[in-house]
Amino acid sequence: MRKSKEKEFEKLYAQYKDSVFCVSLMYLKDYQLAEDATQETFIKVLSKLRSLKEESKAKAWISKIAINVCRDKLRHSSKREIPSQTLPEDAAHSSHTDLRLTVGEAIGKLDPKLRETVILHYYQGFTHQEIADILRIPLSTVGYRLRTAKAQLKDFLKEDIR
Repeated sequence: MRKSKEKEFEKLYAQYKDSVFCVSLMYLKDYQLAEDATQETFIKVLSKLRSLKEESKAKAWISKIAINVCRDKLRHSSKREIPSQTLPEDAAHSSHTDLRLTVGEAIGKLDPKLRETVILHYYQGFTHQEIADILRIPLSTVGYRLRTAKAQLKDFLKEDIR
């Protein structure tokens, strides 16, 4: 591996590993699967690094790879049962963590297409246009998915409070 490619990969990994793990955890709802997805994502990033033309689009490019890896894992996991553990046991102690788990569980109940749109917008900070480009969907579809997801999340969280 060339030194410049190695340094570029190390920079991308350091900058986006936490973000990719967060996306994977929210998408897969399982800590160990999210770790595996993060590793697989960066293996693909390394093998496809030459196809990254603009460094300014690295976050979107890596997020798209991560979502595709998560989709593949969900497709293959439908043949076997996914454990329900989402975070290590010692992470669930504070009331702040409990609220985050509740929101995370509500996001986990969303249809995968709504879930990925919510993750990209609210957790990754992408604009509607960037999400449309990443997912290759019309801009209006992004807005529709976010509105639908908000309404469903509101209902899920109301149910959880009762």
